[in-house]
Amino acid sequence: MNRPIVLGIDGGGTKTVAVVMDSDRQVLGRAQAGSTNWNSVGVETARTNLHAVAGMALAEASRAASDLAAICIGASGVDRADDRTRMQAWLHELAPQAATAIHNDAVVALSAGTGGDVYGLVLISGTGMIVYGFDRAGRSRRAGGTGALLGDPGSGYAIGADSLAAVMWAADGRGPETSLTGAILGQLGMAYPTDLIPWTYADTAWERFASVAPQAIHCAEAGDSVALAILEKAAHGLAVAVQAVAAGLAMGDDFPLVMAGGLLRPGFYAGMVEQAVAAFAPQVKVIHPQMEPAVGAGLLVLKGIGDW
Repeated sequence: MNRPIVLGIDGGGTKTVAVVMDSDRQVLGRAQAGSTNWNSVGVETARTNLHAVAGMALAEASRAASDLAAICIGASGVDRADDRTRMQAWLHELAPQAATAIHNDAVVALSAGTGGDVYGLVLISGTGMIVYGFDRAGRSRRAGGTGALLGDPGSGYAIGADSLAAVMWAADGRGPETSLTGAILGQLGMAYPTDLIPWTYADTAWERFASVAPQAIHCAEAGDSVALAILEKAAHGLAVAVQAVAAGLAMGDDFPLVMAGGLLRPGFYAGMVEQAVAAFAPQVKVIHPQMEPAVGAGLLVLKGIGDW
């Protein structure tokens, strides 16, 4: 007889990753599909992507949905009650018998950094950004994660949008010349800065703007002052969010800070963010997760189930 298994899911704004795990914390199957954030891709596409990624992970593990004891998902856009109700219904469709847990995607990223311990702060910067924190009493606090239009500084979207604006300012003389021009035009296969105008307004999906953010990091690391100023602004914005959450939870200046998301892998920009945070929390313990958030989701639900 097959032993029970759990499904851990990380549902981001750009992609969704699912892992099948056993009680020994071993990953038996893994799959990746499109976004499950309906604010980004629409309700039906998000639901289809969720079913697809779960099915592929189970197939790789050679197991069936009926074997699932529990499912834990960390997803962006599930903080409101009606959003959680929708996600709960989708998980029930996948495996009616399974226990379910639904968290903000920041919670499973924190778990991935701490090995399943829900204590400390997690800072995510990818397409969007958010800071989430838990103290030892289980109280939580968050900052950011409100989406591009309401201001998520330090996110891939914000860095990308600032970089595109810098190219346009350089082109018409409002700003200094910058190597961002050649880097971004080259990435997008364009000849002139004015080509960015129709590209920008043809589709305002957040991930399109975020896709050029790595160019700002490359250019800043190479010494471009315009790109460096963009990253300094971004790093400060992230540090302010961390400071707000830490202060709200009375964490002092000695707490674990998990840094996650595509832009915060160890490197130039992550180093800038660490320095900005250390300015107010010199004893902070920065953690770069060695496992992906979907595994963190699996660890959370395994702890909830206990010994089998």
